[in-house]
Amino acid sequence: MNKASGSSRTVYAASTMAILLGTLVFVSITPIASGNSRILAAYGAEMEDKNSSMTSSNNMTADSKMMTGDMTRHHTIKGQISNVQLGSTGQPEWIQSGIWVIRINPGTDPDHPSISLIARFAMVKPDGSAMHKHTIFNFKASEMMMESDTTNVVKGTATVTMKDGPVTEVPLTIKVFNESVIGLWIGPDKVDGHFGSNPIYGVLSPASRGIMSELGSMMGGEHNGRVMGSSMEQTLTETNLPVTLPLTRGYANGHEVFYISTEASDKDLAAHLTNLTGSRVVYAQSLANTPPAALAHIYAFKNGIVGTGPLGFQPNVADSEPGQAGYSPLWRIILVQWKEGVTATELKSEQEIIAALNEGKLTIEPTSMVVNCPFVQWEGGSLMVREDKTLTDKSAYGPGQVLKIDTQKMEVTFVAHRGFAPDGSTIYYIATDASNQDTARALGVIFVNKTGATTLSGASSDLYVFTNGIKGTGPMGYQASIAGSDIGSVQYSPMWRINAATWKDPTQAKFLFMTSEISMAISNGMLTTQIAGFVVNCPFVEVNTTT
Repeated sequence: MNKASGSSRTVYAASTMAILLGTLVFVSITPIASGNSRILAAYGAEMEDKNSSMTSSNNMTADSKMMTGDMTRHHTIKGQISNVQLGSTGQPEWIQSGIWVIRINPGTDPDHPSISLIARFAMVKPDGSAMHKHTIFNFKASEMMMESDTTNVVKGTATVTMKDGPVTEVPLTIKVFNESVIGLWIGPDKVDGHFGSNPIYGVLSPASRGIMSELGSMMGGEHNGRVMGSSMEQTLTETNLPVTLPLTRGYANGHEVFYISTEASDKDLAAHLTNLTGSRVVYAQSLANTPPAALAHIYAFKNGIVGTGPLGFQPNVADSEPGQAGYSPLWRIILVQWKEGVTATELKSEQEIIAALNEGKLTIEPTSMVVNCPFVQWEGGSLMVREDKTLTDKSAYGPGQVLKIDTQKMEVTFVAHRGFAPDGSTIYYIATDASNQDTARALGVIFVNKTGATTLSGASSDLYVFTNGIKGTGPMGYQASIAGSDIGSVQYSPMWRINAATWKDPTQAKFLFMTSEISMAISNGMLTTQIAGFVVNCPFVEVNTTT
């Protein structure tokens, strides 16, 4: 799995006439415009008395004009924030209290209203010290869905004021429970975990509960051919997208092979390979923890015949290829150097390298650097090419993860699957191999027994795969998977340790975005997780999206 590029990290609006955010009554989102501050002032008047402003005009510029369209037809829902934030020991760390307002404006197109959220709250230690305030504004919604008949979800990004100034594009998930309680999940990564990993809870005012009930009555029936709030089906968009990656030519067992480079355990090497291939190679320091049993060897030449290798000389030589017991996409790099005065020749197998070493023609230098370079095509075989190459939001996960292999253009096109990072932001990933034979067969990828050695090591990271509940485009036919780490984290690894997430009562399943929601569902006794005992190689990739 890899992170979506800037445009793709925004979670996309639900499909045709998509999903009712319960009583918030909107289907897709109109961008928030800029302008004067009269709308902000109106919010401030609703949320505080006339002598108290929501925040300074400087850090609220982005919300200076919150709505477009007909301002006389809007719905306002508001209430209080009342929450205790627990610390890592489970003891109260902060008390949070404040106010929030959501406004929905249908404008001239009821099917495309705009929405805004402003929240202001104070935080103080239980002993009364360290009091300070935060404001959430410039909310841009992008995903709406029902988790159940009583839980409505909207997801997007917002600006959050922090000690050093406003932080933009902070992932924010809003949930409304039983038309009475609101929960705000503020993506921890961009705000240094200041609000913890659990939601900030609040309540709806009595009038707002009445508004929600009324609007839910109006919109809770059949809409565009679907029953809203009761469809146990994922409605994400752009769930399967093509992504084209560059191929690199090498050798194994005397034959040409073609592979991709996606991660490296060394930061400088990752940068070098990124520049060399023109495609992002991620620095994944966790790969340095790969057990020797999971590694294969790849030889890189420091001198000799000039060529397309990563150091400017002949192509790399791998010690094995798919189908052999020694094959692994996780390669420990061994440097090869011809001795002075020796006439270099092109070597195409480990056996030839060892023979030249024994003849005193060259030296080899094992390194601690590990790269993830899955093979795409080799002598007599390749990754499975998908028969149905038309991708839709309902396309099956497998079998077959490749759309096209072109060794003339030196590129391969994969299916990039949509999932979620720990903070709920969108990621895309590809699948190349698995350490479980049945899983490899189902996905249409390479079976690699050796990588199973990473399962309980620091070289793998958790991926939560849902085995029941809401139907969707995840590997098991249910909702999209959630990763336990993200690029930039020391824990990130493309070797995903599969955790089977199973709802105790599938009819009560909720659509989850974040690892904190998984933890909460487990603590509430609704969800169980179990390590499946194998890994799947799923590098995060950058994709181009339409939104």
